[in-house]
Amino acid sequence: MLKIAITDDHTLFRKSLGMLLNSFNNMQVVLEASNGSELLEKLKTTNVDILLLDLQMPVLDGFETSRHVKEKYPEIKILILTLMSGADIIEKVINMGVNGYFTKNTPPNELENAIWNLKEDGFYFEDSLSQVINKILSTTDNQTIKEHEVLFTERELEIIKLTAEGFKAREISEKLFISPKTVNNHKQNIQNKYKFENMMTAILYCINHNLINVDLK
Repeated sequence: MLKIAITDDHTLFRKSLGMLLNSFNNMQVVLEASNGSELLEKLKTTNVDILLLDLQMPVLDGFETSRHVKEKYPEIKILILTLMSGADIIEKVINMGVNGYFTKNTPPNELENAIWNLKEDGFYFEDSLSQVINKILSTTDNQTIKEHEVLFTERELEIIKLTAEGFKAREISEKLFISPKTVNNHKQNIQNKYKFENMMTAILYCINHNLINVDLK
């Protein structure tokens, strides 16, 4: 059962979203908060797997809240709720080190898929992965890609390349003859060992430094 927290200052939206999520199989909303400060207080006594977080809130906004959550509860995956889309919000989300975003007009079935993709792959973007990568690489003032040199292992590069091509953890495991758990362990190690905020920043680094060849059509 996935334990989900919702943090949004609009009560009607938050309650409606909670009812929707509770109707999905194997999902349960265990925490609701109207701002980041309230969320952080409730997280002291409530275990959460995935946090759906609004950006614009009083007291403590989504940007500051995500920073605190990542510092204190790094195991929680954060999905940003936003009315915005495009390269600017995608780059902001990636630089925040969170796991993705969806817009508030996302159809219910896509939201359910988004949460399971986030659980399996570690990130989710409303656009296709190739669109996200192209948008980020086309920005003129891109602060997302690290400048220091990173030396990946051959297996790590295989997993980064397949992830960039849109393959899920289970599909990658079948191609490389390893378990899905091993794939996810590699992804986590890539982020921890090389200090990447998330897998997207690792993918962007490898493409920008010509370490992997990915068809982005």
